[in-house]
Amino acid sequence: MIIKCPECGHSVSERAPICPHCGVEISGKTTRCSHCGEIYFISDGVCPSCHQAAAPVSSPRAVTPASSSGSPLTSAAVSTAASSARPAGQPATPTPSTPPAQQQSSHDQPPKRSHAALIASFVFACVVLATLFYFYQRSQRDKETEDYEFAMRSTDEEVLKSYLNRYGDTSAEHRDSIEYRLLALQKGDEEWQNAILSNSRSALQRYIDQHPESVHCREAENIIDSLDWIAAQKSNSEEALRTYLSQHANGRYIDEASVLIEKLRLTTVQPGEKDMITSLFRKFFQSVSSRDEASLVSTMSMVIDNFLGKSNATGSDVVTFLNKFYKDDISKMIWHIEPSSYKITKTEVAEDEFRYEVTFTARQDVERGAESEVHTYRVNAHVTNDGCISSFNLTKLN
Repeated sequence: MIIKCPECGHSVSERAPICPHCGVEISGKTTRCSHCGEIYFISDGVCPSCHQAAAPVSSPRAVTPASSSGSPLTSAAVSTAASSARPAGQPATPTPSTPPAQQQSSHDQPPKRSHAALIASFVFACVVLATLFYFYQRSQRDKETEDYEFAMRSTDEEVLKSYLNRYGDTSAEHRDSIEYRLLALQKGDEEWQNAILSNSRSALQRYIDQHPESVHCREAENIIDSLDWIAAQKSNSEEALRTYLSQHANGRYIDEASVLIEKLRLTTVQPGEKDMITSLFRKFFQSVSSRDEASLVSTMSMVIDNFLGKSNATGSDVVTFLNKFYKDDISKMIWHIEPSSYKITKTEVAEDEFRYEVTFTARQDVERGAESEVHTYRVNAHVTNDGCISSFNLTKLN
């Protein structure tokens, strides 16, 4: 008959010598509870499920009654024989059960537990705890190493101090490295204070070169950016502004610099514009010297804002000036312009329309018969961007 092993619960034959699953003895060692049907070890004394006492086990008889034919008597035959031996009318005597003392001791005896199972469970628990402790220790070491590497890369003093507070029992090598880096950062802070108080571009650049990983490097670069921008603005030259742009490609003032360069380009006299102006006044004075009225008038605007103090002058006013200026007793007149005396400024008066303010010194050599005279004049004039004189005044210097 197939039963469940009381030790491991697997199916096993009740006649099997041992359980093939857990190795406990089965044959002759188990019984079925007459009350609830539970299979349990006879040695337990009581059913572990309902605590019913086990039925008594009859002692084996020394001699087994045999039939007349020599075969052992069956239980039915023995029972019949016993009944016939009793006097008529006498009730059958019941088989004596287990003595009360034996039943009491069976109830008091606790269920036996397998020592092998307890030992195996204890060993397994120890292995699990040791494994967990190993991985915990390993994770702690990995976390400390990760925090150490992060602190050594950091330039924040608080990060380094936090590491020392958190890992007071770290290795001497790690602790010394962190403390040395902390001291270096603190020394760098002192140098930073000196550099920023100097407000010197060279001192700030030197600090950046010596402490490239400092948290103050970005601030130092911003201050240098501002100092260079102030210098470029003050120079008010396109060259200085372009130098600023080349040194600070991502500077905070690149937009302002570009606008100012465009403005300067519009208001700065270009070489071609200067050539146009000098050629214009050379023609003007050559026309005066040669008394060429048409050539002289061609250098002037249609309406002249101011010509020798006269407002809204015309070409005829210019010819009148020429005739008065070139007196009859003058046999020869030559004008010389000093090229280095030119001062030209450019002003935008409208979109794509400019006015040039021109000043320079001109020398007049006059011959009156056998006599010669030399006079020096300062010229103040305005020129339009189409190459015409719109204002002209002379001031005699000697």
